[in-house]
Amino acid sequence: GSLGLNDPFLQWTTQIADEDMGNPMRVAGSTASGNHGSMTVSADSWTVMSGGTDDVMGTRSSVMATNSATTSMSVVFNSPEWLTLQGNHASQKGLFRLQMAFLEASSERLCAPLQYMFSENVSIDDAGNAISHLPLLPSKYDIQRFDGIIRQELALADPREGGGELSAVTMIAENIVEMISSFCAQAENAVSNVGENGCLSADGSPTEALIHDMKVAKIMNFMAECLRMAPEKVFLDPYRPAVTNQLEEASNVAMGALLPAREEIDNLVETMILRPLCRALNRRVATMMGRMHLEGAYLQHGVGAGMDADGGGTSFVQKYLASFYDNLSATFLSKLPPRYSVVVGSNVSLFSVFTFMSNASLIRPLSEDAKLHLTQDLADFELVLDQFMTRAGGNVESKALGEIANGKAYAELRAVRQMLFWTGLDDKSKPAAVIAKSLLREVWVRDVRASTVFHYLFSFAPNLLSSPHHWKRMRVDEYVGTLVSLDGDTEEGESLDWMTTMACCDSYQQRESAQSALIGSSESSEGDPRVAAILMSLGPELLRRRRA
Repeated sequence: GSLGLNDPFLQWTTQIADEDMGNPMRVAGSTASGNHGSMTVSADSWTVMSGGTDDVMGTRSSVMATNSATTSMSVVFNSPEWLTLQGNHASQKGLFRLQMAFLEASSERLCAPLQYMFSENVSIDDAGNAISHLPLLPSKYDIQRFDGIIRQELALADPREGGGELSAVTMIAENIVEMISSFCAQAENAVSNVGENGCLSADGSPTEALIHDMKVAKIMNFMAECLRMAPEKVFLDPYRPAVTNQLEEASNVAMGALLPAREEIDNLVETMILRPLCRALNRRVATMMGRMHLEGAYLQHGVGAGMDADGGGTSFVQKYLASFYDNLSATFLSKLPPRYSVVVGSNVSLFSVFTFMSNASLIRPLSEDAKLHLTQDLADFELVLDQFMTRAGGNVESKALGEIANGKAYAELRAVRQMLFWTGLDDKSKPAAVIAKSLLREVWVRDVRASTVFHYLFSFAPNLLSSPHHWKRMRVDEYVGTLVSLDGDTEEGESLDWMTTMACCDSYQQRESAQSALIGSSESSEGDPRVAAILMSLGPELLRRRRA
């Protein structure tokens, strides 16, 4: 590699150790003696060990040349003469044509195995008709071959093997990125593309199409890992422990240049595979949460379905949700690579917290015993989701529940426990405006969605004040679906819920006025009549804080 850098124009020569003489010997442009002539050496001459001699002047010249090697090369590469020699796309002269020919040959070598990736899978039935199946997946040998070709191409830019300046690393990495783009295009065609409705069967098990897509995700993850490890395997591992700064810089440059390819792989997997899977799983979660109301888990007549009156038995979370999330982890997350299973687990956990909170806040009436049972279930639910996330990440990539979505879901999960024991309505003499202001000063208000606070206040309201899902004539699980989208987004649902809440309060005022006109007084009705006024005072401020 050093001999290839000899050039009279650059005044580079290479110094080779002569084992017989024990003295450095010039290869070109110098005399045999180290005491005469100019001492100009190549950029990697510092790797050559000089033999022990008594020639002080030769040793001093070698040290001076070594110290100025980096500076002299940077000057050369920025000089007009070098730029003219290098050429460009406009002039089509100089070394530019040689560079393009090199890159074309490199691209051909990189893209050669693509024709065998994700090939069509067609069979013939007895009648001679062609039946199309899901595309064939690459074997482990095919992916290892890809890995080997990528490393071989990067090795051409190894500074210790004649790779030249670091721009060669960037050029080859750009070729690899283009190859990965073609690979991703073929992988996109290989995905079943059945959408969220075709991921799960009737019993909740994965369909054949989803199993195929999860295998594609594993293959794409392996390719991303190959790209991540390639710079270290090429530039650092062969030279450990004698790794130089130049090799580390080459590795870092390659790592940064290959980052777009890894991002493209992750975007493809997330868009085509993980997002439909998350939506399908979240739909199952919403159905499971809806059983909270169907079975009356926290109502007096439904205590037997949850926790016994004496505190025994199993709670709603222990009876239904614990085994449900264990099944999700074993059936789906364990089949995905850790970096992708964490994405699915985070999305499902985020949706689960918001959906559980919305369902629990719509329980009406909410007795003191039910509050105690619900508080215990919230603690159990937090433990279930923590275990779910731990299994999702495994020992490779773990993510705590408090780190999902900047901790918003976790904060609401903890704050609702305090909200359940709010006593702002105990003083019957306080006006609604004063109660609304005191509620806004509560510590837990900033961590709870406005809809959750509204629905909780409905549990204290008179029967004339209809719950939002009753006013919309929807089941509880259907109404919660309008608050929390299958992607875990809640912003649009909060605005819609406030409009529904205002409609409920307006309807209540009309009913209350009509009832007062008929019977003369509404004091005998159950519930606190101040709730509607509190909601109207509280709503705008809570929504303003939420947007801020």
